[in-house]
Amino acid sequence: MAVLLTKIVNGKPALSDTLPNEQSVKCPRCGQTYRLGYSDGEWHKLSAWLGKAQTAMRQSHKKRHDADMLDLRW
Repeated sequence: MAVLLTKIVNGKPALSDTLPNEQSVKCPRCGQTYRLGYSDGEWHKLSAWLGKAQTAMRQSHKKRHDADMLDLRW
């Protein structure tokens, strides 16, 4: 599993990674932007990962988005 959800700060990811694919996603409650990075082997599960990303962002919103990277679990 190679999928990371990283907070965007000043237009750039707060932490860098080597994942070749990405999609921008926003917190549904405040608009904080995150980078969903994923490997080539995970593209077919992208819709499921987007759902998990939404859940993780809602939980992070309660903590004021203090973490630079959010934990995504399959």
